[in-house]
Amino acid sequence: MQRYIFRCRRVDMKLNAVVENRYAAAVEEAEKADALIASNTKTVKELEEELPLLGVPISVKECCKLKGMSYSVGCRFRVGKKADKDGTAVELLRRSGAIPLAVTNQPEMCLCTETNNLVCGLTRNPYNIQRTVGGASGGEAALVSSAGTLAGIGCDLFGSVRCPAMFTSIYGHRPTPGIVSVEGHYPEESSEQLTDHLVLGPITRYSEDLPLMMRVMAGNQAAKLKLHQKVNLKDLRVYYMTETGSSLSLPPVEKEIKLAIQKAVDYLQTTCKCVQKADFAEFKNSQEISRAVLFNLKNIPDALNEAKHLNNKESPDLWNEILKSFIGQPAFSSMALIHNFHVWISKKLPAEKTQLYICQNKNLKQNIIGTLGEDGILIYPTYPTAAHYHHQTMIRKPADSYCMIITSLGLPATNIPMGLNKKGLPIGFQVIAAPYQDRLCFAVAQELERAFGGWVQPPCLQTPTDS
Repeated sequence: MQRYIFRCRRVDMKLNAVVENRYAAAVEEAEKADALIASNTKTVKELEEELPLLGVPISVKECCKLKGMSYSVGCRFRVGKKADKDGTAVELLRRSGAIPLAVTNQPEMCLCTETNNLVCGLTRNPYNIQRTVGGASGGEAALVSSAGTLAGIGCDLFGSVRCPAMFTSIYGHRPTPGIVSVEGHYPEESSEQLTDHLVLGPITRYSEDLPLMMRVMAGNQAAKLKLHQKVNLKDLRVYYMTETGSSLSLPPVEKEIKLAIQKAVDYLQTTCKCVQKADFAEFKNSQEISRAVLFNLKNIPDALNEAKHLNNKESPDLWNEILKSFIGQPAFSSMALIHNFHVWISKKLPAEKTQLYICQNKNLKQNIIGTLGEDGILIYPTYPTAAHYHHQTMIRKPADSYCMIITSLGLPATNIPMGLNKKGLPIGFQVIAAPYQDRLCFAVAQELERAFGGWVQPPCLQTPTDS
């Protein structure tokens, strides 16, 4: 445990991933775990069954309650707030023996794919500190990728687990909605509509850890995923798309990411039942469809409404806050304001246009689920480029749609790291399955990790390979 704490301290000086640590408490918990093992009061089998994560150091995204730790969610108006208890998923992880080391950084209200806020500042990418780590689970991804912890827990609404995972060469899984409880996750007053899309998922360096983390986090819902059933790749049908086709609203996919998909496809042709190119035409409208669905959800996090709630005043005016941001007197992060601006634009669309896209989403979901069934997966870009430079998120917003469309469809998906590009930045893609078929994503992740290596240590941090 001391080695992981040392590692966290070392990498955090460069990355700024940790919001608040609990290193002293973690050492005490690790000593208790050692004492339990030394006592021989439980057999190895009993320990594996009752405490499958005994002594495993993990980290927790700040918006997931970890008792006694910071719960500001990157908002100035919430500075000093502490979690009054563990969220359900965190509680299950701790009950299984996992030891949290820290809560990690995120964008304000989890509303951006750049981990930056006015409370803790900017989190940097371990492969190039001038590049974004993604978001909103960027602190988690940075710490796990740089071997500060073995695994972490993040949330995924706009791609907040998968995007940072791709930018940092690790595995991030978006589970089937409803499998992992979001109780104790901000926003706490989630509507049923929101929980149909917002999920908590595991972030790991190694694919074999995904099913174990999911089994623990899912609790009594885990049986629905049939994680104990072995997946025979010879029976698996693989569909793939390297891009969406002609689209004016989506940025094109970089050549190296297309080649990574093709490389994986060529390999899977030798191990799977059949592999074929897919053509879901509605994907070219990913931006319009996903925004129509997600930006109209009830109880979606909103920085301006949060300020109103905490101060018992009228909600701050969006345009005034944008102006204050431009003149150097911001109360909110620029990306939280940009998110509100995009939501405002989305709600200005004619109702019939919004309903058209929502209908397209429903039809696309039925089409994909019908195509994949219980033995099919779809390979699709997680993000069209490798990690970009800091503060470019505003002009790269449409790129989020590669992740957002999968969220709007309510499908499970796993980011698969596929090495580094010529600039030394991680690239990869997502593997998507029908609801409750998460185990197919894990099986493909493990097979491709065996074939292509998976996580690549960040060279600029000289990550030890034995961790």
